[in-house]
Amino acid sequence: MLEQIQNKKDLKNFTLSELQDIVVRLGEPKFRAVQIFKDLYEKRVGNFEDFKTIPKSLRTKLEEEFTLNSIKSFKKQTSVDGSVKYLFSLNDNKNIEAVFMPWLTEESDIPIRTTLCISSQVGCAVDCKFCATGKLGFTRNLQTSEIIEQITLIEKDLDTKLTNIVFMGMGEPLLNYKNVIGAIEIMTDDNINMINRKRITVSTSGVVPKILQLADEKNPVKLAISLHATTNGVRDLIVPLNKKLNIQKIMDAVEVYYRKTKMPVTYEYIPFDGLNDTDRDAKRLAKIAQRVPSRINIIPFNDISFTNPTGYAAELKPTPRVKIEEFAERIRFYGGVVIVRDTFGDDIDAACGQLALSVKEGV
Repeated sequence: MLEQIQNKKDLKNFTLSELQDIVVRLGEPKFRAVQIFKDLYEKRVGNFEDFKTIPKSLRTKLEEEFTLNSIKSFKKQTSVDGSVKYLFSLNDNKNIEAVFMPWLTEESDIPIRTTLCISSQVGCAVDCKFCATGKLGFTRNLQTSEIIEQITLIEKDLDTKLTNIVFMGMGEPLLNYKNVIGAIEIMTDDNINMINRKRITVSTSGVVPKILQLADEKNPVKLAISLHATTNGVRDLIVPLNKKLNIQKIMDAVEVYYRKTKMPVTYEYIPFDGLNDTDRDAKRLAKIAQRVPSRINIIPFNDISFTNPTGYAAELKPTPRVKIEEFAERIRFYGGVVIVRDTFGDDIDAACGQLALSVKEGV
């Protein structure tokens, strides 16, 4: 019996068109799929008996073949800045993390927007030298349902409506392309209006073939390039994927992406002291960002010493904040649009690049 349950697929793995195929196969009219879809994502039902818009016979058929919960449980930690890190336990006892970030103003405690940084893989194979997740190695891709449930569970737990979703948590989203696209298709479906596609960002270290494929999707989203260097020599050291898919190939793909989607691109850039924060880097970075309409997000390097980094990773040092601001000004001088990002959740190891600690320690 346990084996039967484990072999069942979660109903949230399927897009609306796939659900339509399922209900027809079960001998039911096609319109039942929309009812199921709305129950899942508007009413957020958690068990089959709560599907009140469909007949009991269909509920029984669905329960025989499918499950409804891909995430078994979660724990959370809250930062002094209001961000919340979630540690999710999946049904196979693997763990992932997601981070809720409220953007507050000095005038109000009500956030002007609420962003959720979600994971797409258990661990990561890319092994960027500044990222704690890469130290875990790669275990497996997340299912579409496991991606979606990060959103639905956190909205329920915090009693809030998220305004932005960023695929910047654990894993390289474009290496889990099918399931990530499935999740995006569900999120942006007009029948449920879960979130606007222009408020979803997919961040990639530069998986060029998938960037090109993403440009052809019917619901293109914002693209962010995890760049962090302006020369291949430096990027080879900190982003191993660059040895196969270098900066020129990425820039060519970015140009195609913008031409097809007309959506500005974001470049993520972590300055490391004495490595990639020179005046020449500022000039090259501004030039890269001017190739298509785009902006640069400068992100401070967050401590990953808890992973006991070795080799080149152990040599990376953060550029001091004052020098980061000077670097940003030089980029602006050369014509680049740049924002220096604040760090969320560094006191609970929830900041950019830090997602690994609670997985290792099980806190």
